[in-house]
Amino acid sequence: MTADTLAVLERIERKVLWLSAFMVHHANSRATDGTKVGGHQASSASLVSLLTALYFHALRPDDVVALKAHAAPAFYAIQYLRGRLDADGLRTLRSYGGLQAYPSRLKNPDVVDLSTGSMGLGAVAATFGALGSRYLSAHADGDARRPRGPRRFIVMVGDAELDEGNVWEALGEEGVSGLDNVLWIVDVNRQSLDRVVSDTKARQLPALFDAFGWRVIELRYGRRLQALFARRGGTRLRARLDAMSYAEYQSLLRVPPATVRKALVAGADGPDAAVERLLASVDDAELPGLIGDLGGHDLAAILDALAEAEATHGRPCVILAHTIKGWGLPMAGDPLNHTALLSRPQIEALRDSLGVAPGAEWSGFDPGSPEAELIAALPPLFTAPTPGLTPEVPEALGETYPDDSSTQEAFGRVLGALSRLPLAEAIVTVSADVAVTTHLAGWINRRGIWAAEPRRDFFAELPQAVRWTEGPRGQHVELGIAEHNLFLLLGALGLSAELEGVPLLPIGTLYDPFVTRGLDALYHALYSCGRFIVVATPSGVSLSPEGGAHQSVITPGIGIALPAITYFEPAFAREVEWILLAALADLAARRGESLYLRLSTRPIDQRLAPPADAAQRERVLRGGYRLVDARRAPGYDPDRAVHLFAAGVMVPEALAASRALAAEGIFANVFVVTSPDRLYRGMTGSDPRGRDEGHAAVSRRHMSPIELVSADEEDVPVVSVLDGHPHTLAFIGSALGVTQIPLGVSDFGQSGARDDLYRHYGIDAASIARAARTLLGL
Repeated sequence: MTADTLAVLERIERKVLWLSAFMVHHANSRATDGTKVGGHQASSASLVSLLTALYFHALRPDDVVALKAHAAPAFYAIQYLRGRLDADGLRTLRSYGGLQAYPSRLKNPDVVDLSTGSMGLGAVAATFGALGSRYLSAHADGDARRPRGPRRFIVMVGDAELDEGNVWEALGEEGVSGLDNVLWIVDVNRQSLDRVVSDTKARQLPALFDAFGWRVIELRYGRRLQALFARRGGTRLRARLDAMSYAEYQSLLRVPPATVRKALVAGADGPDAAVERLLASVDDAELPGLIGDLGGHDLAAILDALAEAEATHGRPCVILAHTIKGWGLPMAGDPLNHTALLSRPQIEALRDSLGVAPGAEWSGFDPGSPEAELIAALPPLFTAPTPGLTPEVPEALGETYPDDSSTQEAFGRVLGALSRLPLAEAIVTVSADVAVTTHLAGWINRRGIWAAEPRRDFFAELPQAVRWTEGPRGQHVELGIAEHNLFLLLGALGLSAELEGVPLLPIGTLYDPFVTRGLDALYHALYSCGRFIVVATPSGVSLSPEGGAHQSVITPGIGIALPAITYFEPAFAREVEWILLAALADLAARRGESLYLRLSTRPIDQRLAPPADAAQRERVLRGGYRLVDARRAPGYDPDRAVHLFAAGVMVPEALAASRALAAEGIFANVFVVTSPDRLYRGMTGSDPRGRDEGHAAVSRRHMSPIELVSADEEDVPVVSVLDGHPHTLAFIGSALGVTQIPLGVSDFGQSGARDDLYRHYGIDAASIARAARTLLGL
């Protein structure tokens, strides 16, 4: 690169620094309700040089970037200079309907490749996106299934963000170590939110990445310091800087030049004469700039490192770029600068120092200027391909189910049936080391395990319930025991249509109690616009021998509360089939939401289910139906009637309670709630997809409790029951305007026989009947 081109890039770098700082200043100058707007000027500044080198030289049209979230203002400034945003867009930072505080594919899809924000999650999600790209390449059959998306996934992450344990869980996955389509750029600014980080990071980060098989490129010092190191006494100066603690180094960024000189010359046995002679040629005025001459702010060094990374093959690469948090700003290096904001006098002084004329604060580069010409000559940024053909999903499979069958077993049978259809080519299953115990064995036997290279099965000649055949054509991805990885990979695979142009239909399985362990990652995957299916099984205290550690209680409430995912808890096998197929159809068509399917290993008599027809399918998918209509009983008296609403495995208990109450002259209707989530949304009209269409549009998808009862039942009280926390269904009484007793499990589980646990937690037939009598005053 010529000196002239480098000079142009440096002027662009200064413009990015200015715009990112001023954008935050403007956001905090708007009239507000008194809440601090914020914006992370210091965190943006530390990444300005790296972003400039990337977006104005090294980035290619088939690269996507997951940004360090706190550098969003600098990223938006670059999108403005690259023509994807206008000045009015920059003025909307952190305002309603405007640019989000952190890069959001959901809210700002025109400029954001991949969502970031929750620490550690965006980096891993992007890396799993690279794994998904490799998976698609291995399964490309003709142009229709050939990925047309990113060549490389670039992750920009702060060093303190690497404290998140999920990062190292992901890097430890076997499939990650061969991803040479991944580049991480770590902003080593030595600061977290509260403090200067531990010195151990200096040796830990290179060693950790190396241990996981990554190519490590370290940008420690800039050209001026490198030149000084090459002179006599330079090796002593470098040794002094290398041995300096992070805290001491940071302090030198904030003290007078004379103090800097004294600290650099200091040795264990007194002043170091060699360093003292070396620094004698450096004026005090030059020392602050010299001590801050780090590799992450040296554009030429950064560009060399990016070229070296691009030439790396066979493994992922990481650039550890040392920077200064708040670089170029008055707050540079201040250990408490994370949320600091420049004052008006400081922003004006910065404007003047960077050569920005008053009144031209939002200006870019003049047409015809060297900067504008360089930008105009750049290749375009990544544009997502048009998704390919939508896989066809049937409404039913015609599968048969045993008379006594659990919903988990039904799931395995549905997958087995799907494995024989053309649709199966688009399905990929994922499990965190529980594939066999969540009924994926049949699918795996037919479709195999995905691995980048074929592997020998040393057990192939021995009788095995599961054939562990691994190779590039496998369609199950087996992960280690890490639920964060499961959800983040599902989210990445669920973006394949948008990023690669090839729709995938991801299905992940885990034990229901461990949904909470990966909840942050699940939320991020949904927020990032991934669409997928989560099958959580077994669930509840119905998994009676396992005890409280493996018995989920609070997950139904999570299912209702999570946005962008619909929670179902079916009772019967045919319902599992209908729900799964409907969800797969939504995924294939890129509409609707993800699915959380809470299942059980408890066998239920399938003969209790109503006849399977189109009308019943519709009721199941909308959220519920009446299974027992007590109004048809001889002598029906609405004053002695009660409604029993049951979900999942509690349906047989509700039916038994209904029969017991009938023997006492009490008329107990039984309603099956297939989706507490849809029933709740049907009541409130709170489906975000229906906001523009009104409540009627919501009701076409969701069943309101009011629709389940007739006008002459308006005073009938309600007992609800499920194998989970009772608040999950506690809204039904309010929806109907009647009294209600919600039954469920509101304490830790324990080991025991199923009947004993049902009785202990008050969800057995006798407890349901007792609650009904209480409501009727009997």
